Amino acid sequence: MMNAISLALTSPMLSGGGGAGGDPDRYMFFATRNRMPSGSIVTAASGTNYVCTKIVVNTPQYKTRTFRFHLSGFASTEGGNAPQETVVTGTIGTPGNSVVADAMFIRAAGVFYQCTFAGLNTVTVADQTNGAWTDELTIPDVDPESEIEIWLFYHTAVGEKIWPVYRIQKHRGERVWGAGDLATLLVFKDTPLTDSTTALDTNYATVTQPQYYGPDFMVAKGDWDGRAIVLGLVDSIGEARQQFSAAADARGNLGWFRRWLDKDGGIGRIPHLMIGMPGNGSVRELTGTGAAIATRRWAVLDEITAFNNNKKPFTVIANQMGQNDTAATYTQFFNTNYRSLITRLRARYPGVKIVALPPLGRTVSTRTVTLTSVGTVVTATIASGINGLTTGQTVSISGAAQTEYNGNVVITVTGPNSFTYNFAGSATSPATGTITANDLYLRASYQGFSANNTWPADGTDASGKWRLRADILAKTSACCDDAIDTYAAWVSAERDGVWPGMLELSSTMVTVQSGTDGVAAYTTIEVADAGIFGPEQEISTYAGARLSTTSIGSISGNTITISIPRSTVLPVGSIVRPSVTPDGVHPYGAVIDRVVGGIPQSEKLKFNP
Repeated sequence: MMNAISLALTSPMLSGGGGAGGDPDRYMFFATRNRMPSGSIVTAASGTNYVCTKIVVNTPQYKTRTFRFHLSGFASTEGGNAPQETVVTGTIGTPGNSVVADAMFIRAAGVFYQCTFAGLNTVTVADQTNGAWTDELTIPDVDPESEIEIWLFYHTAVGEKIWPVYRIQKHRGERVWGAGDLATLLVFKDTPLTDSTTALDTNYATVTQPQYYGPDFMVAKGDWDGRAIVLGLVDSIGEARQQFSAAADARGNLGWFRRWLDKDGGIGRIPHLMIGMPGNGSVRELTGTGAAIATRRWAVLDEITAFNNNKKPFTVIANQMGQNDTAATYTQFFNTNYRSLITRLRARYPGVKIVALPPLGRTVSTRTVTLTSVGTVVTATIASGINGLTTGQTVSISGAAQTEYNGNVVITVTGPNSFTYNFAGSATSPATGTITANDLYLRASYQGFSANNTWPADGTDASGKWRLRADILAKTSACCDDAIDTYAAWVSAERDGVWPGMLELSSTMVTVQSGTDGVAAYTTIEVADAGIFGPEQEISTYAGARLSTTSIGSISGNTITISIPRSTVLPVGSIVRPSVTPDGVHPYGAVIDRVVGGIPQSEKLKFNP
């Protein structure tokens, strides 16, 4: 097997200026962790309208020494209109309040260095503007793979708004402090691990954890060795919709794409910047004005090129998009949506290589069911088949208008299309409503396909997702210059086109009973091997039937602290399994790890010219 050195010798890293190495006078993306501003606006409260955020980024496998950082005057929406840059402090076309950056420092090897803005220590960032850059800052060489802390002090008036960027990663030393004045915050420079301000440190490790202001684009000069530097086009699959803060690795990476790029394998860690966010769609990216604008981030990229001797801060584009481009017809899916962005990218960056990564899975774990009852026994019929359901398994029934039919039920399989379960009884039979039976992705065989995602690619509109993969791999219509296939890394070993079931993932056992009487709540679970899990991973515990489902808050040794207290008794020997996905689209941590380990690191060579 080739190691990193032999791979580099047989296929040299990308040159920055024609030689074997890079250009030491060229600003390049360098930092892990940095992200585009997006999400829900933050409103300043009394007593905490002055804020300090401390963000920790990690550096590449070469020395860096000269830095510039950017503060934006906008944020992108997430969801159906992403990446439109319409999260503002006012209304589109009518700017709202500005945000005052009172001071900004970076801290490397324990030493603070102040950043300036056009020679000043402060800057006012106006709403609905591209924002502001720090001046060039040169400090003593920062060693490869080091941490740099970025301290931003900012304020608004009470009740005014601030653009969202970062969820604080406390386990990596990040913090957010609030006060009613700047002087109180500056004191934290002397005690940098003081706990965050309680009022600001809320809903940790969840989607509702507040996102605080900080620099987004970050570039550096140094001993760049010519390796590929990636500009990543991403949606929620690449920008980690199911991981928020506590799940970050030691270098701040969330999600599979960042972790894979930053993994020290193949030709080494690949510096990158992800320019997208959850919900991003190709047809909207790099287009629009006014209430549909999605071009400001790209204008900031142009600013880098302008102060970078007309050189881009990246060498290759990696396109992870496609998940949100599905349409009723494949012509619209591929040509109108997916390829329209490629056309705009090629016009904007002629000659820059585009490497595409086909989307991951998109399935459902529910099947439509009809319910009838006699006395306290319900008979459930699934026309499409029970496909893997087994006697003693727990199934979630929902959607019945007669709510007594709904709930988590233990089933008895009675035929290829039917099962029964017990309940309290009902005056109505059959039950009405749009009723489904959900096995929570326990088995691959039970999963179904979402619209336009039917496996395999068969030339129909229904299989659009897989036709896209085939076209990416074939580089059809110049939709990319090369492709890194993701399929084998995430797919079930038991069935094509679907996620692995829970039963295919590593599990562990309860070693000390949790709970006593089914009433008293507990917050920890002792297991044989907690190392197979990570924070923010949803887990289900089984003793034949499913006993409990909850999420991991933190792990210490083999003790799991759960984020949602439970009272259900978990006997010794109960099986603890990691959930696969909450929705058939976004993988939980156990599957993210599977993807990261499943795509060969040698595929990074495709980022080279």
